[in-house]
Amino acid sequence: MKRLLFQAVFLATGMIMGVYASGDVGLDLMCGALVAVCCAAVGEYASGSWLAMALIVMLDCGACLVPAWYLMLPIAAFNAASSSAGVDGSRFLQALVPRWLWLLPMTIVIFRSIGSHVPSDLSIIILMVLQTVLGFAAGLLCTRCANLAREVRRLQDSRRDQIRRLRSQIAENDEDRALAVRTATLAERTRIAREIHDNVGHMLTRAIMQTEAAHVVAQVAGQEQSAQRFCEIHDTVSEAMTLVRKAVHDLKDEGTDFASQIETAAHSMDGAGPLRVRLVNGIDSAPAAVSRCFATAIREALNNTVKHGQARNVSITLRDFPALWQLCVQDDGTVRRSSAEAVAMQFIRPDDSTGIGISDIEERARALGGSAICGPYHEGWRVFVSIPKPASGSETTQPEKGAH
Repeated sequence: MKRLLFQAVFLATGMIMGVYASGDVGLDLMCGALVAVCCAAVGEYASGSWLAMALIVMLDCGACLVPAWYLMLPIAAFNAASSSAGVDGSRFLQALVPRWLWLLPMTIVIFRSIGSHVPSDLSIIILMVLQTVLGFAAGLLCTRCANLAREVRRLQDSRRDQIRRLRSQIAENDEDRALAVRTATLAERTRIAREIHDNVGHMLTRAIMQTEAAHVVAQVAGQEQSAQRFCEIHDTVSEAMTLVRKAVHDLKDEGTDFASQIETAAHSMDGAGPLRVRLVNGIDSAPAAVSRCFATAIREALNNTVKHGQARNVSITLRDFPALWQLCVQDDGTVRRSSAEAVAMQFIRPDDSTGIGISDIEERARALGGSAICGPYHEGWRVFVSIPKPASGSETTQPEKGAH
């Protein structure tokens, strides 16, 4: 818009000088003004194009042939200042011609004015020369401002992109730091539970055995009062042992990470054969009992797949529903009908005669109020475990947080 404003001023000034010099608006001046308007419009929206350069050359050459057109030279000089802006190297030399061609008609006009003895014509030519130089300088200034504006926008875009990347990196670092803190906390809880179990638990167990022995000795010796005291000590130590066991179990449960436990179980058979395991864990947290049940079910299912199923792909999917947790282990292995098909219509793996692993999965699921279904499904074998969520306030509702 600033470019058009500058050129509008140059056009108005040229028209005023033309009317002042000739006393009327002639056809030559109107044609020159029309070419100048076209040059300004094309230069605004297609600067550096062949059409813009052709209009500049046309206006400069017309000023050499038609005396009235020299009044439009400021517009030609203004557009010539930016004619090589944005032009690649292969066209830079071609752009130099229209960039400096406005000097030719201006030189011709100056030489013509040397022989003129009319002061008014001489003053108009001097004003035209100054305005042409001013137009070229204004074109350079506008081009420079436009380049600076583009550079500022580029730097702003680069800065915004850098800020986005830094924010993303900060968020990732925060997640990594939180995960590291939680992992260290869980490891410390596990260590404390192990220390209590190995040291305090053993000492309390020894104290219980000693009080029981002392109680028996006192009874044999007929010391009923001492025997009663040893019995009270035994009850106190036993109660302390119960509290310690509960605390150790709570620490162990809190120190077990759900996601890492499931991940470990899913890769428990790595290296046992050409088995590819795909794990999709949609459970963020679950009680320790559920975690142990699912981890055991995954291990048993993978063990059964490797030993009997001859499968190559296993899909492990865990889902968290509003009322239950669900585990599905599906492989693409082989199954065969049992000899008791006519009676039970059941399926077994080839060479799978015990079914101890499957029974263990079912028992663990039933112990938590859930169910387990193991059998052929979609040309493979599926282990499907569903465990209902306990009521709020239950002891098993303390979740194991999953690592994200």
